[in-house]
Amino acid sequence: MKQLIYIIIAFLLITGCKPGVPKDLIQPDEMAKVLHDIHITDAYVGILPNQDSVKIIAASYYKGIYKKYNIDSALYNKSMDYYYKNPKVLDEIYTKVTAVLAADKNAIVKADSIQGAKEANKIRLKVFRDSVNRADSIYWKTLILKDTTKRKIDVIKPRLIFKDLRK
Repeated sequence: MKQLIYIIIAFLLITGCKPGVPKDLIQPDEMAKVLHDIHITDAYVGILPNQDSVKIIAASYYKGIYKKYNIDSALYNKSMDYYYKNPKVLDEIYTKVTAVLAADKNAIVKADSIQGAKEANKIRLKVFRDSVNRADSIYWKTLILKDTTKRKIDVIKPRLIFKDLRK
């Protein structure tokens, strides 16, 4: 009988001392997602020109974030208080947040560089086409001026000359 009591007490001590985040708080994985969205919102609100309306705009964004994750500001603040008291767990959360923010930044930079390259190619192509048209018009003007006998001008000939340049 004593062994059974010792086993029950040992079991309760082992399960009771289990480290981890309490169930009534936002769990670390979800907290990382919430903090990611909150930091994105803070960054956007920080660049707004009219600082008088920033609190109203930020409050509406925060309400949207809370609704997205089915939490409220009281639960968020309670969870943040817990994580401030446990800096190792908060450090792990922010490691995840910074990794996601870095991935977002890299995706934006890549998309921006691709868009910039497309714009640069469009400009180069336009300049090239303008120079080809200019050269083509100069060729035609000189050809017409030289044609004093009013003979028929070969239309295909100038296109074949500049065909290699247009590719």
